[in-house]
Amino acid sequence: MQTLQVESLTKRYGSVTGAEDVSFAVERGEIFGYLGPNGSGKTTTIRCIMGLLKPTSGRCRVFGCDVMPGYATRHEKIGYLPGDFRIWPRCSAESALAMLARLGGVDGARKRREALAERLELDLGRRVGDLSKGNRQKVGVVYAFQHQPDLLILDEPTIGLDPLVRQTVLDLIRRAARDGATVLLSSHDLAEVSAVCSRAAILRKGRLVELAAISEIVRQGERHIKIWFADPSAIPAPPLDSLGEVRVVNVEPGIIHLAYKGSPDAVLKWAAQSRVDRIATPETSLEEAFIQYYVGDPAAEGGAT
Repeated sequence: MQTLQVESLTKRYGSVTGAEDVSFAVERGEIFGYLGPNGSGKTTTIRCIMGLLKPTSGRCRVFGCDVMPGYATRHEKIGYLPGDFRIWPRCSAESALAMLARLGGVDGARKRREALAERLELDLGRRVGDLSKGNRQKVGVVYAFQHQPDLLILDEPTIGLDPLVRQTVLDLIRRAARDGATVLLSSHDLAEVSAVCSRAAILRKGRLVELAAISEIVRQGERHIKIWFADPSAIPAPPLDSLGEVRVVNVEPGIIHLAYKGSPDAVLKWAAQSRVDRIATPETSLEEAFIQYYVGDPAAEGGAT
């Protein structure tokens, strides 16, 4: 069942395009990564999903209902953490979160709120304005999770958190998905996306340039191979013109580090013409694959968020 659908979404701000013909759907129980640098259109898309912005064209649907800009479309079932989360600074974290829960028509959130605060080591009795940036972000995490939503829309949820708390938040996301919640996770931290997401969409200048399983995105990126030659003084020069999509990353005495796309067959046949001591193939990360979508494009960040 598709919990969230974005269909041909376009949002323009005058002459600036925030999102252009974006389409994707997220299934129940799925953790879906939404990736792109600042200005790529991630936050614009999320604000349209939440009904905070009116699309220029296209539509968003949550739980089968069209999102109506300016109306709280099924918000009692949504946990939303914006990237610029702000809350009443003079209120205690407890009273502010309780008020937000009541505004959303949520009953029984107190015990969950207290359990989440204990797990995150957050003092709910302190005024929000007296909290550090990291602790204010914890308040945002509690806000998103306190009513056990069926859809979580999280824009940079771990920003400002220390590594241990970050792992706790990722565990909360995994647990929510195991319990049947759908998660849209927008993040700059590609390691955490790779750790929890099954699929991801990649945005570039407001356009969707990839939508695939994380494993497929990594597979399509450059792969690396390091070759140690038996004679360190004689490294043969690789015939790049005949090896396909291959480039030299680094050369050291007796060692050559190559990056390639596709099959390594041509590289291995070339290396086999010399005496090889050993070969290593470092695993490609999501970050390395992600960068390939922006190589050679200094203006990739566009003008909207």
